[in-house]
Amino acid sequence: MFRDIAETAKFLRLLDGPRFMIEVDCAELSSDEKLALASEISDRLEGKALALVKQDSIVLDQLTDERLDVEVLRPIVVDFISRRKDAAHYSFDVHGQKIVVHSADPIAALRNKAERTLPGNLMQCPFCWFVTQYEGELALHMKSHQNLAL
Repeated sequence: MFRDIAETAKFLRLLDGPRFMIEVDCAELSSDEKLALASEISDRLEGKALALVKQDSIVLDQLTDERLDVEVLRPIVVDFISRRKDAAHYSFDVHGQKIVVHSADPIAALRNKAERTLPGNLMQCPFCWFVTQYEGELALHMKSHQNLAL
């Protein structure tokens, strides 16, 4: 199956999963701000890791064996915040391997987030604005997107 010991060791490291996890909690930021911060982090890490938006957080997908620490992200987050037009109202805290970014207007951010969520009985197509309460209807609709791509 594996040609040599080095290849086997590399495979086993992949099975172990991440040895550590750095997370940037951006629940108070807008979607645009989350994407901008993730882009900034990816650019500044120069191929060491890729920053991905996952719900209300940014997580790092490590691309090298070099260990990243929260101290590497701190200056990137500080620089990002300092370039906001109302930078004095933004802040962040560090809790272990987690950075929590606070918005200039957290109440507005939470209000916008609440407005964008659907009630529990509704489902939305991930490709367009189609909304339904029936799982079968959503599955049929999503198949139409696949047919359009062909």
